Amino acid sequence: MGGAEVEIERRFLIDGRGSRPWVEANEGTIRMAQVYLDRAGLYVDVDGGRLLHSGTVLVEGVPTDRLQRIAAFDGWAVRLRMENDGAVLTLKGPRSGAAAAEHEFSIDPALAREALARPDLAALEKIRHLWRGADGHLWEIDEFEGPLAGLIIAEVELDDENEDVVLPAFLGLEVTTAKAWSSHSLAELVLEARRT
Repeated sequence: MGGAEVEIERRFLIDGRGSRPWVEANEGTIRMAQVYLDRAGLYVDVDGGRLLHSGTVLVEGVPTDRLQRIAAFDGWAVRLRMENDGAVLTLKGPRSGAAAAEHEFSIDPALAREALARPDLAALEKIRHLWRGADGHLWEIDEFEGPLAGLIIAEVELDDENEDVVLPAFLGLEVTTAKAWSSHSLAELVLEARRT
C-alpha cells in the first residue's frame, strides 16, 4: 500500500554534455509526469481510513495509526505521479538536511491523468534512469522534458544521512539542501512561466 515514512536522499546537478553512462547501461527507465495539488485540499479521514483531496477519494484502506501520523501535520506537499502506466500519490514533508517525511500510495491512474490535464496546476515531465553505482547504490537520474529540457538531476536514496556513498565522476554541484532544485519548485517555475 505505501512506501517508507522518511526519505533520505542526496541530490546533484549533472552536466549532460559528456558521456552518459546512465543511458548507456541502466537497470530500467521510467517515463514520469507529475503534478502538485493544493495542500489545503488534502483531507485525512482517520475514521474512514481514507485520504481525499477536494472531496475526491485518492486512497482507501489506510491503517488508522498511519493516518493519525499524516493528520498530525498539515503542511504536506501533495503530488500525483504517473510512472509509465501506473500512478502514485506522494505526501512530502519539509526537508531537514537530506531527510524528509514521506508517505506513498498507489492510486488509480485516472486520478493522476485528470490532474495532469489541468493547466492551473504545477506539473513537469521527466525520464528517470535507474543506474547502479560502483558501491552498489542505486541512482535515480532524471532528464527533464518540456520547458525544463536539458536539465539533469541525480538523486541517491540512503538509509542514513551520514552513509558513505561513492560519488560518480559525472556529478556536478550538490543541491541537496537547495529548495529551488526540488521537483516541486521546478514545477512551480514552469507554471509561473505559463502564466506570463
